[in-house]
Amino acid sequence: MYNPIFQNYGHIRAIKEFLIEYNSIDIFSMISFTKRCTFNVDPELRKIASNNIIVYDTELSEFINRKINIIKLHKIDQVLGENDILSIFNTLNAANITDLKIRREHVEKSKRNDATSEKKLTNSNKCLVCGEIVSEKVKQYCLSNSKRFNGKVYCFEHQKGI
Repeated sequence: MYNPIFQNYGHIRAIKEFLIEYNSIDIFSMISFTKRCTFNVDPELRKIASNNIIVYDTELSEFINRKINIIKLHKIDQVLGENDILSIFNTLNAANITDLKIRREHVEKSKRNDATSEKKLTNSNKCLVCGEIVSEKVKQYCLSNSKRFNGKVYCFEHQKGI
């Protein structure tokens, strides 16, 4: 199975490219799994404050509603009208690949790109000491505190000793 976080990241990037006129709107990544799956992800991806959320299917409606309520509290003036929603739908619908041969080619290309992206991200998001994969937020924290961490990435546990 492809890493759904990387796959969804690619989808969101593509959506943003098609919706250039709506570049001020926020697009959130929300990935849902059935209860048969066990998450082995950074706990940050389970928090409603995250822009990349992973939830179980039974939690999906609740997480969407909570996320919408939080957005409304912070961005009251940024509401899309019916015409905007219809325009976005039509733009994305027109960009949808319906030819099966082109779809298969796209999937194969995505597989190759996902493997490359995952390898790059995994290598750059590892704790220098223990090799544990850290979230993008932790990585950015380490890199933005260059005096303390000297441009290196550390997990929470190993940040304490520095």
